[in-house]
Amino acid sequence: LKMNFNTITVENNDVAALITLHRDDAMNAVCAAMAAELTEALKAVDEDDAIRCVVLTGATNFFAAGADMTEFYGQDSAEIKKIYATLAKTFENMKKPVIAGVAGYAFGIGFELALMADIVIAAENARFGFPEISLGLLPQMGGAAILAARIGKPKAMEMVLTGRHLSAKEALNAGIVSRLVDSALIKEEALQTAARIAAMPAEGVRLAKQAVLLSVKEAESLKNQDGLAALSLLSNDAQEAITALKEQRAPNFSHKML
Repeated sequence: LKMNFNTITVENNDVAALITLHRDDAMNAVCAAMAAELTEALKAVDEDDAIRCVVLTGATNFFAAGADMTEFYGQDSAEIKKIYATLAKTFENMKKPVIAGVAGYAFGIGFELALMADIVIAAENARFGFPEISLGLLPQMGGAAILAARIGKPKAMEMVLTGRHLSAKEALNAGIVSRLVDSALIKEEALQTAARIAAMPAEGVRLAKQAVLLSVKEAESLKNQDGLAALSLLSNDAQEAITALKEQRAPNFSHKML
């Protein structure tokens, strides 16, 4: 498996593929180019018979601190939305288990990547949240629906409506995180977990993953939320917030839908 990208790296680690988000100057914040490269990498490793498991992590001390929201502007937003929708669908269709090793910030789309992973191993300094509401936006890859299914309406509603983030311990107690480890051991622990999975019969692992996913019914929720997320991009206040980001000023909200 040899793949060259600009915003991520893909490495062989025995029977696991280690995918690392690599935008060091932006705390690994996801941009459209990264989303497209991640989609390509996930599809490739899912079709590679030598790869039995995928580990997704972030370079330096962060997982992914959100997205480049300035890309979601005006007419460009529809095309950018398609790129993220394709990434979400790719996660949904993954046959092989995906393990997220999360240290530092997992905000916005970074949080959605963690939610879409099958197993989340987090450092004690990890933080999870959806700050999009401050721009008048919804999470763009179905994150609100997945979160509500995972932790229940009251907690999900508070996080989505206020932007409050969860500590690693809160995320563990809420069922978002599988377990906590020392930040220095994130990659090692994720790869060890991948090795344990890879030691199991491949077809059994594939069927077991599908059995668990059927029980949570995330796919239907993702479809229901997608139209609302797209609508949020079209509101006056969302476009004003994105413009303010581009112009490095405070937004002036009208609090009107369109």
